[in-house]
Amino acid sequence: MWAAQIPPTADLREAARLDREGKCAESEPIYRKALAAQAPTLALLNNAGNHYLACGDATKAREYFEFVVRRSPSHINANLQLARLAVERRQPAEAFLRVLTGQSDPALWVEAGGLYARAGDFRNAQQAFQKVAAARPGDFDALWNLGRAAARAGDLERARDALESALRLKPGDAGALLELGLAHAASGDAPRAVFLLAQAESKAPAQPGVALALARAAEDAGYYGDAAAAYERHLKQQPSDAAARRDHARVLALAPGGRERGLRLLEEYGASHPTDPVAHFQLAQLTWETNPEQSLDRLDQAVKLDPKLAPAHTARAWLLHRLGRDGEALPHLDAALKVTPDDVRALDLRGLVLVGLERVAEAEKTFRRAAAVAPSDWEVRLHLGRALMEQGREQEARVWLDQYQKLRPARQRDARREPGMIELATLPAAERRARQIERFQTMAAARPDDALLRLHLASLLLTDGREAEATRQFASLLEANPDEATLVEAGRVLLDARRYEWALPFLEKAGRKADLALAQFHAMGADRALKTLADSPEEGEALVLKAEILDGAGLLDKVAAVDVPPRVAGRAALLLARHSRYKDAARLLARAPGSDRGLALSEAVVLALDGRTDEAMRRLQRIEERWPEWPAPYKVHALLLSGSEAARKARTAAALGGGAADARCQTLRQWLQPVCRGDAE
Repeated sequence: MWAAQIPPTADLREAARLDREGKCAESEPIYRKALAAQAPTLALLNNAGNHYLACGDATKAREYFEFVVRRSPSHINANLQLARLAVERRQPAEAFLRVLTGQSDPALWVEAGGLYARAGDFRNAQQAFQKVAAARPGDFDALWNLGRAAARAGDLERARDALESALRLKPGDAGALLELGLAHAASGDAPRAVFLLAQAESKAPAQPGVALALARAAEDAGYYGDAAAAYERHLKQQPSDAAARRDHARVLALAPGGRERGLRLLEEYGASHPTDPVAHFQLAQLTWETNPEQSLDRLDQAVKLDPKLAPAHTARAWLLHRLGRDGEALPHLDAALKVTPDDVRALDLRGLVLVGLERVAEAEKTFRRAAAVAPSDWEVRLHLGRALMEQGREQEARVWLDQYQKLRPARQRDARREPGMIELATLPAAERRARQIERFQTMAAARPDDALLRLHLASLLLTDGREAEATRQFASLLEANPDEATLVEAGRVLLDARRYEWALPFLEKAGRKADLALAQFHAMGADRALKTLADSPEEGEALVLKAEILDGAGLLDKVAAVDVPPRVAGRAALLLARHSRYKDAARLLARAPGSDRGLALSEAVVLALDGRTDEAMRRLQRIEERWPEWPAPYKVHALLLSGSEAARKARTAAALGGGAADARCQTLRQWLQPVCRGDAE
């Protein structure tokens, strides 16, 4: 039974102060007196829950918060605290239910994201933080949390987009640089990861984990000298990290001048950690040339300690194959492929082992499987072609050997083992580019037959505005007779730079008609481009380009009817829109993949041009909710709104890196001329 008298508000404020100071014994009588009053208020019950929570009595805190939600089911704080208590009891389902009860509040979605993340459910954490970012566009913390959750959910492209947007809001933020570097490392782009993580370490050298992440990225990139130095910095912070000590010894052994010391340190580590299979594996890798039998013994020990260590199985099979013991190698490859069925190197080696065992038909099947897994792997195509030749199927073999010729690199280059890449990453942009140019000039002079080196050097010179030097390097590249892939890459670099005349000879030699016609159109006029496209099928990219050159000219019906590839669907839609065929453009874009944000935005634009403004704005809202880190939809949205709403959207676009708000119509003129009132006349 509740008593009649309620304590004064001043007493409750005093109780809250005592709670903040940890004086629970002194605040407890005040709450008891208040709760003895008749019909305590919702605020009092909530404060009592907070009191017991602060004082470490989770059971009583839960009891009072449940009183609150029975009277007010969507009460934000009570649901939030009940969710936290459920997480502590390892009841994530109840926690999520409590958060969802108050889902309209962004603060609840922040908590939901945290709850999902702590439970290891990063996909739902990503969705929760996406809602926060959509509700708080241009908010650094929302984008940072979204990027982190997306990375841990495996959505690495989304993680990179969100974290890059966060860095535009806070350039140089060490935490965002760290997370973005980790996302690039997980994507397999180790050099870019090194660049970002080196900057993160320069901003926060004492932050735990940064030096280790940098060391591992540098190791993956083959920058062994840099990796060794980064491991040493990490070990000064964390001297008890045994795995880092082991891996430091390995990269030191691979760095120039470090082999003897690195091997000694790794052997010492192995002696003190005899049950570490990775140490046996690493020692085997470093000693197989000088002592193959000892290396085999180490690999045997590694797979006994960890039968699922697939790289050790593959390494032992490779060494047995080199020693002519293919019968012993095959079981190890089968064991590796049970663990990692799509490991292209294990598949390729299995094919070679089967050839060595004169089981060529089985080898062919294995090579074909590897070719399907890795469509751009040149070694697999070479080995498959040879297997077909051995079976007398020369015509079929020629197809694969031709692919090998096109895909193989002009020259295999060793990784940059000496230190210096990390230092380069922390320099100002102008000085960094100058150092890169100097480095590529030295390497290109030493390796004049390396076409890719010369292409990188020419591109850097062009970016730096050194046109005369760039011209000479592109000319030298052309004279070096590079392979088709390098010709195409060079041509597209020059197309992007609008150096159309320079691009022509590269694209002519590569035989890529659509790219060549585009360069000819800008450099030589429509007639020459159309002549190149004359015998091309009227479909896909060639059809869209021909229609663009002719500005429609009777081809619009075909453009609207065919399934154009996603990479040119946006161009095709804009062409149709330019001729006021908005419904055709919208239908074409509606067939595009829903995961392509650029095409989704183009569809919203086309709907706006068709006068379906409300529908366009609904699409834009959905795009903003799905990709809250992207400035483009906010910019378009600003054009369709007016007054303070338009200004808010434009400010958000500018904050996310979308350019100044007052330039938005000029930026989107090609899409939205009829919408940009006053700018379309």
